[in-house]
This record gives sequence, structure tokens and C-alpha cells, in this order.
Amino acid sequence: MSNGDSIAAERLCPSRLFGYPVSLSGVLETTAGGTNMKKLAIVVGHTGARPGAFAVDPIAQSENAWNADLAGRMKAFADSHLTDSLSVEIFTRDDGGVSGAYRRVREWGADAAIELHFNAATPAATGTETLYHTAASRGLAEVVQAATLETLGLRDRGVKTPHEASGGRGTANLSQMGVRPSILTEPFFGSNPGDCAIAQSRKQHLAEAQVGAAARYLSALYDDDPDAVMVIPEALNVRGGPGTDFGTLSWGPLTAGTVLTVLDRGRVWWKVCLPETPSRIGFVHSDYVA
Repeated sequence: MSNGDSIAAERLCPSRLFGYPVSLSGVLETTAGGTNMKKLAIVVGHTGARPGAFAVDPIAQSENAWNADLAGRMKAFADSHLTDSLSVEIFTRDDGGVSGAYRRVREWGADAAIELHFNAATPAATGTETLYHTAASRGLAEVVQAATLETLGLRDRGVKTPHEASGGRGTANLSQMGVRPSILTEPFFGSNPGDCAIAQSRKQHLAEAQVGAAARYLSALYDDDPDAVMVIPEALNVRGGPGTDFGTLSWGPLTAGTVLTVLDRGRVWWKVCLPETPSRIGFVHSDYVA
């Protein structure tokens, strides 16, 4: 891979990747004791001292307070209804800010993270949006957005990057998990009385819908399928044959977190395809997938 198949790949630390343990073979070690249990971190947005936006009646609470309760409901539902598939822990930003919270998330070994917020603007602004930053996170953002829309029935403002949503605000939050999915939810506008009425009346349903969607997505993503691998570096070339003598294919380079199906495992080069478009077949260097 010395010919540039992985951008900066040779600079990756062989024993740790984005704060997660990695075996000497480059494969991410399991964090759930070898079982099918997945770990979801719920990060409560803002802090007690700086609680974020304040929602109008009938919520009449800050982002931090309302979402701390929502996080508790999500964990309680997972603990009682998803015991075979999902372990949920709640993290706050009160001790160490964003970096401190996500350091603890990584130390816990989370498979994904959801940070809880709500929007605020004018009284007329309405709708649901979910933010993501890395390619590995878009899928989780899409399923949580869909579940939220079905539950609240508000305007679909889409799945967005921080730059698309608010000029980059939230990028630091969503850049903490490396190849693991990390999203930020904005299910409604706290400045809109109608949004607040719906969110408050359907709060328990929202908690169950979001954590349930995450559980299903993570079970599918990390299903222990030996034929499923994930791209590790920020960019990985896909070649037309097993070696750097073969040209790169137009559907590469692949971004970190892209899931591939392995069709054949050579000693160095693996034949792969994209699960959603299996006609796209190429070769990647095995050192840079896990």
C-alpha cells in the first residue's frame, strides 16, 4: 500500500484507532464480551451550567433538562425491552465538556453515540433534523430520523452535516467517534409552541422509537457477519485487480466507515463489493479494512 491506496494509512497507530483497541491484525476487537450485545452511548446535550436553548410551553425547560429526562427514558426502555441486543449508558458534558464526555464514551467501548438536542429559532420554525459528520454515521442518522418523523409527524428537515445545518456547529461533537457512528438529534423546535406540544405529549414514544431504531441498525451493522468489513482510513482506493498495477475504479476512494461485502479473501488483496450495489466489484488491500 505504499503507492497511495490509503491516504495517510501508513501513519495509523497499529495498536489503537480513534481511541478504540485494535488487534495486531488490524481487526477491531469486540467490546461486548463476544456476544451480540451492542453498546449505545446517549450523550445529553449542553450542561447544567450552560443548558442550551429554552423551550416554550408546554415544555418550559432547557435542552439539557428535557433531554436528560429523554435519555433516562431511552435507557429505561432498553434495559427493560432490549436486554438481548442493546446496552445503553448515559453520558453528560458537565465534567470535561464535549471531549471529556466522548472520552468516557470511547473508554466504555460504545459501538455508537447519539447526542440529544432540540432546535430553536423563530416561533414559526418547525421540523425534525438529524446531524452526522462521517460516512460511517449517515446510516444511523437516516434510521433515527425516519423513526422520529414517524413518531412526531413534523416537517422533514432532512439528514444533514453540521455545515449544511448550521455552518459547522456540532462538528466537534460528531468527530469524536472515529469509524463508529455518531449522530446529533434535533427532533423539534423548542421555540415553536406546536412542536413543543407534540414533543411533550409523545416523549415516551420518541424515546422508544429512537433507541429502538438504533438497536435495529446496530444489530444489522455489527451482525458478526464474517463477510462484512468496514473501511478504516479516511480514504481507500478500490482497484480493478489484486495489486497496485491495476487501475483505481471510479466508485472509489471509499471513506472511513463504508461497509463492504467480502467476496474472496486473498493473501493481501480482498475482492469486495458494496452491499447496496453488488454489481460494483473491486479489490482493496486487507490491511485497511476491519
